[in-house]
Amino acid sequence: MKQKLEKLNDQSRKDDVVTFEELGVDRLFIDESHYYKNLYLYTKMRNVGGIAQTEAQKSSDLFMKCRYLDELTGGRGTVFATGTPISNSMVELYTIQRYLQYNTLVKNNLQHFDSWASTFGETVTAVELTPEGTGYRAKTRFAKFYNLPELMAMFKEVADIKTADMLELPVPEAHFHNVAVKPSEMQKEMVASLAERAEKVRGGGVDSSVDNMLKITNDGRKLALDQRMLNDMLPDFEGSKINACVDNI
Repeated sequence: MKQKLEKLNDQSRKDDVVTFEELGVDRLFIDESHYYKNLYLYTKMRNVGGIAQTEAQKSSDLFMKCRYLDELTGGRGTVFATGTPISNSMVELYTIQRYLQYNTLVKNNLQHFDSWASTFGETVTAVELTPEGTGYRAKTRFAKFYNLPELMAMFKEVADIKTADMLELPVPEAHFHNVAVKPSEMQKEMVASLAERAEKVRGGGVDSSVDNMLKITNDGRKLALDQRMLNDMLPDFEGSKINACVDNI
């Protein structure tokens, strides 16, 4: 933990001519605030999906500025604006509260993630498709809220929530058509190779700089779209998603 904090607080690439305090800033308005969702997080929960522990220095920097402005303005120094406050994980709501409601979390003994998670979240185990798309496995995820009325009452102390329905945005109504396409024989073979790569990654038989699950899932997405995205020497498959899209538009 000490090494992680030293890395996040590394100032070697920054000048020290003028400090943030010396600038005299007393308000921060952060547009597209979801870009700061990767705030450092420490938890005892292991092997649980939906709990991202990625860390970004810009997020920890903003968090320190928010804490400073809280002391300066009594918790009224920061305004966030975003259309996607929660995009991938329930943890993102906790992160927003750390930025904007840290003192409230401390007052309710919820400043530590595990305390917050045990109060408002629930882990759910379900069978889901493997990342490489060749089978199924049981996966535990932090994917369900409870005590939601209490959580929202706390969050709405600082949040002004507007949905698309409330804003009555002038957007046309979409008409969706689902078209199922079958893979080519070459795509089936390439999916099998993705499964082999995934097994090697899980078994620790390959360095993460050479291959990893992110690369495998990305290759899987490209393969599902068109086999030529992985190998441009392959022929154009008439039944690909792209050709199906062309036929229907």
